[in-house]
Amino acid sequence: MTFWENTKRVFLVAKKPTGKEYWNLAKVVGLGIILIGVLGFLIMLIMTAFYSPL
Repeated sequence: MTFWENTKRVFLVAKKPTGKEYWNLAKVVGLGIILIGVLGFLIMLIMTAFYSPL
């Protein structure tokens, strides 16, 4: 199969996501962003506690 045949096949099989799927994706992405932010904040807090001049 050529690239264009594969591309056409993918577009014929693919379907548009529903609103519920979009909402679930938004929740997972938001949770990931929050977790990475909290982790970065905790690392910064620990590093400043250990390496800040007293």
